[in-house]
Amino acid sequence: MSLGRADDVITLADPGGAWQVRVSCAGRPEAAALSDGEGTGTGIERYLVQFWPAGS
Repeated sequence: MSLGRADDVITLADPGGAWQVRVSCAGRPEAAALSDGEGTGTGIERYLVQFWPAGS
C-alpha cells in the first residue's frame, strides 16, 4: 500500500468477534520491474482486502 500504516481504526462490528480476511494484489511484476530500473512507481500495485465474519 502506498500510504504505509494508517492511524485510522476500522471497526468491523461493535461486539468484536472472529473474521476471515482475503487480500489480493495486482501489479506486482510491474512494480518490481520499475524498482529494478527507475525506482519506486506510484499507483502501480493495487490491493483488494475483503473481510467477512468467521463461520458464515
